[in-house]
Formats: sequence, structure tokens, C-alpha cells
Amino acid sequence: MNLNQTQLSFNFKFDDNLREVPADPSAIKLHILKLIESLNIASDNKIQVSTLGEIGTYLRCIGELDLAEKTLHHALQIIDDNNLGVSIEIQQKIRLAHILQWQKKFDKSNLLFSEVVLSCRTNPAVSNYLDFALQHTGKNLFDQNRLAEALSAFQEAYELRKQRNAPFDQLKSTDLAIKITKKLMV
Repeated sequence: MNLNQTQLSFNFKFDDNLREVPADPSAIKLHILKLIESLNIASDNKIQVSTLGEIGTYLRCIGELDLAEKTLHHALQIIDDNNLGVSIEIQQKIRLAHILQWQKKFDKSNLLFSEVVLSCRTNPAVSNYLDFALQHTGKNLFDQNRLAEALSAFQEAYELRKQRNAPFDQLKSTDLAIKITKKLMV
């Protein structure tokens, strides 16, 4: 599953804190229940992890942060127990770090985002996730009012996304993050 596939499933907007605001939280809750049902019959470990990652992301978006964190830890445990590979691990670590950020557990989110960015910079198998890692690192820094660092991360993410001809919604969200950050720095 592509990391941003979840984001495309439901309409949402970004608020001035760069957080997703779902247009219809009740539809997301219903979808989470359907995902849980599908999880109960999924026998493939990669499908389980992908589904848990999607559930965790949706739980974060509706503010169920503790359950979202638990869900992502479960996904990472399945990855670890079954040696599913660094690519799927990086996806879930970005999601977990984003949850930790929303919980204001910045000591943990900073550490995890640093680990993910370093992996993306040094491991060719996951270099294609660097723009996602930088985008979310920027949001993490933004939430800590570390605006100059956040802006740098957003700008690098934007350049990487332009280079790979990323979808318009990804470029638009990064551009919005840059604009909001610059506005606050004035």
C-alpha cells in the first residue's frame, strides 16, 4: 500500500496546524470497523500490517491517539516477527511517529523521525520514502515551534516531490506547509 493511499480515501482539509480535518468523521469510523472485519479474516502478514497501518492512520485522524499508537505497535511487531522487510517497516514507523507527534511525545517522535530519515537517506531500498519522511518530520518540528527546521524539511520534501513528479495533492500539501510555516516566521 502506498503511504498516501489512506489520505486519498476520504475528503479532508489541512488546518492552520497542518493537521488533517476529516469532512465526515462518522464515515471514517464506519470504515475503521470494516477494516477491522477484514483484518479478522486476513491471513497474509503483509495484508495484516497494511490494514493495521491504515486503521492506525484513520484512528489518528479522528483523535483516537492511544488506540492508534497501539495499532501501529502491533503492526511493527508483526513486521519484526515475520521479517517483512525495511520498506513496509519504514511506512509504519512514519505513521507511528506521526501519532507520537500528535500525542506530543516529542522525545519519541523526534527519535523515530530521525531514524526514519537516516534510513531513507542511507538505504536505497527505502530512499523513495524520503519525501514522506521529510514532510512528516517537518510537521513534527512545526508542532514544536521549530519553524526554521520545519521549513527546511518541507522545502527538501517539495524538491524531491517535484523531481519524482509526485501527484498534485502531495505537492499541494507540501506547498501549503511551506506557506503556513513562512507566514508564522514573519
